[in-house]
Amino acid sequence: MVGELSGKGILERREDPADRRRRIVSITDAQRPSISAWLSRGATAWRRALEPLTPDQRQLVIDTLRAYEAAAADPEAPAP
Repeated sequence: MVGELSGKGILERREDPADRRRRIVSITDAQRPSISAWLSRGATAWRRALEPLTPDQRQLVIDTLRAYEAAAADPEAPAP
């Protein structure tokens, strides 16, 4: 996926100056404003949705989303 997005000019890969075996992947400067605008709507929506919750309620939402993600990724999970 990184290779495909790099080929389309969305991501760039460069060597890590501290460890040449590693690669740093980042959004290109040209695409950063578009991607930031696209992602900011979701971030703003999550902030608004979670703001009125107590810390315990927020943690419950996060735990539920993690449990859902784990169950969705488990091919052995029984069907309902």
